[in-house]
Amino acid sequence: MVSSTSLRLWVRAPLMWMGGFRWPTIACPPSGRRRKWAAVNKSSLNPLLPLSANCQPAGMPRLFLALLILFTARASADKLEPRVLFLGDSITYGGNWTVYVESAIRAQKGMGRASIVNMGLSSETTSGLSEPGHAGGSFPRPDLHERLGRVLSQFKPTLVVACYGINDGIYQPLDASRQLAFQDGIIKLRLACIRAGAQIVIVTPPLYAPDNRAKDAINYDGVMEAYGAWLVAQRSAGWQVIDIHPLLHQSVDAAKKADPTFIYAKDNLHPGEQGHLFMAKAVWQSLAPMMKWKSDVVFAEGMKLKSLRESSALLRDAWLTQTGHKRPGVKGGLPVAEAEARSAELVGEYLKK
Repeated sequence: MVSSTSLRLWVRAPLMWMGGFRWPTIACPPSGRRRKWAAVNKSSLNPLLPLSANCQPAGMPRLFLALLILFTARASADKLEPRVLFLGDSITYGGNWTVYVESAIRAQKGMGRASIVNMGLSSETTSGLSEPGHAGGSFPRPDLHERLGRVLSQFKPTLVVACYGINDGIYQPLDASRQLAFQDGIIKLRLACIRAGAQIVIVTPPLYAPDNRAKDAINYDGVMEAYGAWLVAQRSAGWQVIDIHPLLHQSVDAAKKADPTFIYAKDNLHPGEQGHLFMAKAVWQSLAPMMKWKSDVVFAEGMKLKSLRESSALLRDAWLTQTGHKRPGVKGGLPVAEAEARSAELVGEYLKK
């Protein structure tokens, strides 16, 4: 019979990497040959095998049970339904770049009918900041962290893709306190996702006013570059970060060279259709290898893209309504169960086309 101490040891073994856990010291009874045997063999002792009283490994039955526990836990994790969540501001809420990426995800083996939901929210920040007079003084910018706990607990994502920053600088020059608020907000977001059991990938902020630099008198695009540079620096701490900012500049420059009338964002902020496609390509270029997905896929277009867009909007509106938020003027949605049923039909049609 396995003792509770040994059982805890075997269960916790694969969690060592998480920190905060040290192997208990395993020592032989201090007598005669057993003490000598332990001294000679100390470096070869397997901490997964508690020693029996005669200083020998506790035996195959315990090893078998330990392996059974580990394999069962791994199998349970592998069977988790893939649930992908997009978080962000109005650029994400608009849903164009996310739907392109969704089409690439659905092209992966076993992901055709995965739960993929965009819960971006217009005006939102992760810093909690809001400029005076935002929206004509009618409401402050919503703070992601007001709703994040509800979103994670109710949707239960396995993967979160988050893109914040463009609103977090509140369209002011680079400032240390505002930048720190953004950093703190991102750290809180990442920790909340990890604690909820989700993998999180953070996308750097997109471009600001690339079509007319003269309209960016305070160099707000440079503020976004600074925010992105900090995110990229966190890769050394194990963060998964996708840097789209330089790739977007390259894509916009190439598009303008081919067509001088090309416009990335008419209002300097919200990309047009081609700009969203640039974003999706920049995200997918890094997301696919991160997830070990096949990268050479073609984004949906035409009627297939239309089906996915309808599905995405249904789920977005339903989930935003169910989980709640502080942003006025957002379209309400169907009950989640009803939206999911209709979405399943649309995805089924998409997969047949």
